[in-house]
Amino acid sequence: MQHNNQKQIWQEIFIEQICRDCNCMPKDVRSAENVFTPLLEIPGRRTFREDDTILKIVCLNGKIICSARESILLQCEALFRDANGAWFSQFSNLCKLEELISKEGYTIDYAHHFYLPFGVPCVSKEQREQFADSVILKWYEASEVERFCGDKRYQYALSFLDRAPDMLAVTAEKDGEILGMCGVSRDSDVMWQIGIDVSASARGRKIGPFLTILMKEEVMRRGKLPFYGTAESHVQSQSVAVKSGFVPAWYELQTGRKNK
Repeated sequence: MQHNNQKQIWQEIFIEQICRDCNCMPKDVRSAENVFTPLLEIPGRRTFREDDTILKIVCLNGKIICSARESILLQCEALFRDANGAWFSQFSNLCKLEELISKEGYTIDYAHHFYLPFGVPCVSKEQREQFADSVILKWYEASEVERFCGDKRYQYALSFLDRAPDMLAVTAEKDGEILGMCGVSRDSDVMWQIGIDVSASARGRKIGPFLTILMKEEVMRRGKLPFYGTAESHVQSQSVAVKSGFVPAWYELQTGRKNK
């Protein structure tokens, strides 16, 4: 019962974040109807750059929540009012969207899957303990991750974005080599995003799930909701998410300026 109550609390936190991101109400997130709202700079909204988007689309529960600037809001509604959110990422829809926003000087910046920690890890507690005994685990707080800035080995674990600062990282080392790093960024006050990098020599040894599970549990201990994002085509990353106890929760598309 306690686990179910905690999961419900996390779900409410997620819904509140989507409401801030997309300028909508909890009933809009829970409904089965597509929703179209003006894009506003609401305090607590997840943003990564100034003037970073003309439109954000979130797909969940088989529906679309589209938050767009007034200049294209009515056109978005006309195009996608009856669209099935479960199939929104089909190429035909993306082409329509790209044609619309291109006239405004924007292009599709990213379209990713996102995951929440409501699943069961495939790695047992005993396996995790054995893993921890076989490597040297090192934790780095926010003030300590700067040493890795510019190191392309950790470009997915750490973001170094002013609007989504890196809060924590953990590495697994053996014989003086860093086998993998998992980092987490503060994308909002309540939701932190996990990223993972594994060295080529350590792939296939479950380093990714081991470190991701460690980070997920630590973030939750700190009272934040961890989430995991990856591209539709990145099957390996999706596998790490599922093995780490994350489940698919929503799809998100955001735009950016052309030639930025």
